[in-house]
Amino acid sequence: MVIEKQQLFRFHQWLGLGLLLAVAWGLSRVLETVGHRLGERAARLTASGWDDQLLAAGRGPVRYALVAVLVTAGSRLLAMPPPAQHLLDLGARSLLLVAAAWFVLRFVRLSAHFIEEKVVSGAGADVGRARGLRTQLVVMRRIVEAATYVITASLLLLQFEGVRNVGVSLLASAGLAGLVIGLAAQKSISTLLAGIQLSITQPVRIGDTVIVENEWGWIEEITLTYVVVKVWDLRRLVVPMSHFLDKPFQNWSKGGDSMLGVVRLLVDFSTDLDALRAELRRILDHEGKTLWNGKVATMVVEDVLDRTLQVRVLVSGAPGVLFDLRALVREQLMRYLRERPQWLPTTRTESRAAVAALPPKLEQALEESLQEQDESPSGSSLAPKP
Repeated sequence: MVIEKQQLFRFHQWLGLGLLLAVAWGLSRVLETVGHRLGERAARLTASGWDDQLLAAGRGPVRYALVAVLVTAGSRLLAMPPPAQHLLDLGARSLLLVAAAWFVLRFVRLSAHFIEEKVVSGAGADVGRARGLRTQLVVMRRIVEAATYVITASLLLLQFEGVRNVGVSLLASAGLAGLVIGLAAQKSISTLLAGIQLSITQPVRIGDTVIVENEWGWIEEITLTYVVVKVWDLRRLVVPMSHFLDKPFQNWSKGGDSMLGVVRLLVDFSTDLDALRAELRRILDHEGKTLWNGKVATMVVEDVLDRTLQVRVLVSGAPGVLFDLRALVREQLMRYLRERPQWLPTTRTESRAAVAALPPKLEQALEESLQEQDESPSGSSLAPKP
């Protein structure tokens, strides 16, 4: 009879636990909704946007935290057996840790996005500042996320007695293993430090135009260990973080939003260079007005070769469109020269008589000698004189 009462009591306990979980879940949703609405009303009274980020980050994690607290408090009233109570407390603590980590991750992500929007709107045309801040936020956010994952996983494992004893024994007795792990992690730590250094010094920023490993492209993504370069033909070049600190590379966006591009042409010696300069200005003012920034447009004779003139055209434009501008200028100038074939390089085969300039006295003596030859009977300078 006593055994039946104990079994009936345990049945009521487990039934009450099920009802407790259902009530805790429903009550947590209600409390979260009410708290969120009260928080929204309080946030409207302030000009700061951080309270909005807190409310957005807490939507979800707060609910699970309330469930953990309500289940822990309600299970005490059910007088659960010690093993069951221990499992409930362990699950509630784990759920609370996961909810806290979830809140931190969401708050960091929303805060980074909020700061980026404020700086971009305040910077206006200062694209470099916006890119630099975006790079710093991405790197720092990934560092905080990685630290949150590690700390949460460590706290979750420390709750289990077996794992905690194993971890403590490993830390106490495996000095050599710790040394090996430290040496193995040296590369990862150096890469992490390189990522931090990259975010501070900013040799590259997200959106910069670079040439890395003879590949031209844009910085698309910066992580803690590598950088993704979007190549011009839509390939993705993954470069280790240390490459940008140890090896030279070209950053076309570092000096500003303007670069110089060169176009070289070979033309004939008879080319009208003033007309060619006028055509260059017309091309830039009409066909290339969306690519040319209006700063530099020059044309000079760079070299005189044996059969042609080498003309250098110098134009300026943004790093991302400079290649298109050079191609446009080259194409339009060649079309202009093709309509005037006499200005195209020509191989000359005709011979020209070269007359050397003689002194006046020598030239007069030569003329007199020729006249004497004409007056002689034989017409030759060898005939005897009378």
